Amino acid sequence: MTKQETNQSLMAYQQGPVSVPSRGPVSKVELRIECEGLPKKDDFSKSDPCAVLFMFQKGNWIEMGRTENIENCHDPKFAKSFTIDYYFEEVQKIKIEVYDIDNSTPKLTDDDFLGVLECTVGNLVSKNPYVNQLKKRNGSQMGKATITIRSEEVKEGGNIAYMTFSATKLDNKDFMGKSDPYLEISKSAPDGTWQVVHRTEVVKNTLNPRWRPFFLPENTLCGGDKNRSIKVIT
Repeated sequence: MTKQETNQSLMAYQQGPVSVPSRGPVSKVELRIECEGLPKKDDFSKSDPCAVLFMFQKGNWIEMGRTENIENCHDPKFAKSFTIDYYFEEVQKIKIEVYDIDNSTPKLTDDDFLGVLECTVGNLVSKNPYVNQLKKRNGSQMGKATITIRSEEVKEGGNIAYMTFSATKLDNKDFMGKSDPYLEISKSAPDGTWQVVHRTEVVKNTLNPRWRPFFLPENTLCGGDKNRSIKVIT
């Protein structure tokens, strides 16, 4: 190493690591999705929708995650949410595509397309809840299908609740056999609606179900506000 290279290395060591420019103020935002009036794609039953979240990064749409698949439903309220970083000083493009999932393959090209929404994270945060029409790929309206997205800032930390539920002597809603119950937990939203935050598994053919125990972060259950109302239905 030459004397000049040695001096440059010494200067770099004394100065410390090179700082990376900040992307600006950031917060974590939770997104919850529901749809109404989705088109019917199955011949003998309703569609089985799933919502897929994409974000535009470095010139490409990157898949960030998928909701659960809800069977036989044209007005789904998805329990699974998405948590993303919201940079106040950036235009962050976002896209949500809805599909009718009828198979177990991860690719979406073999599933029926039910509509798409494109906007920015800023749109979602500034107008909460954000309601818009679902579109076809060519930009025209997908029938009467709409999508609603609710956003909420995620607070750092918080407790995690361990929850277990059971029920006895439920009503029998099936003509042949017993009911197949599941349990749904919702939290109240500022606009007076209820947001589904957890949906249990279905317990087959019983009026006295016991669902598997599960963990639910306090932020998800009540947004960190212990006085916030929640609703449990079966």
